[in-house]
Amino acid sequence: MIRAKAIVLMMALLSSLLFVPSISAAPMSTLAAKKAPSPIPSPQPKWPPVGFKGNDGVYAKIPTTKELVGLLSAKTTLQKTVKQCEQFSCGAVIVAAENGCVWWEVNSTVFRIDSSGTKVKIGSLSTYSSGSEKRVQKTIFLISGAPYEESVSVSGIKVVCHRSSADRPAYGNSYNAVESENP
Repeated sequence: MIRAKAIVLMMALLSSLLFVPSISAAPMSTLAAKKAPSPIPSPQPKWPPVGFKGNDGVYAKIPTTKELVGLLSAKTTLQKTVKQCEQFSCGAVIVAAENGCVWWEVNSTVFRIDSSGTKVKIGSLSTYSSGSEKRVQKTIFLISGAPYEESVSVSGIKVVCHRSSADRPAYGNSYNAVESENP
């Protein structure tokens, strides 16, 4: 009789396990379902940009060597442009505008430091580049036609943001060497 009671009890336990939903019988999707984490958005860059000089909603900054290395690491398309700086003396400027620009114009002067330490103007450089959206920073490389030398620099940089496509020249660099005074 004890044996019959034990069998009835086991049957009751087995039937309760088979017919009562339990955690082990629940679908895995309900157990593991978690809300997918939403990505944390990048913070908006500060405006006006830190370290830039501005005039009338147009901002410019001469990048440091560290900033240029970072740009070249992030944007491999710039490496082709910078390759020209092995042959010609170059400069760079980072620009941005409050309302964006249709195209950029950068005018600069190319100097050489002579043996006495005096800056001598050897040419002028006009660089024309595509535009940028509002509040977006753009790096423009200033590639002169002067052969690369450590004593040559590009400075006196003036940036113009054009908001109309009228009179837009071909993009690129236009270098005008100063005629030498010695025949």
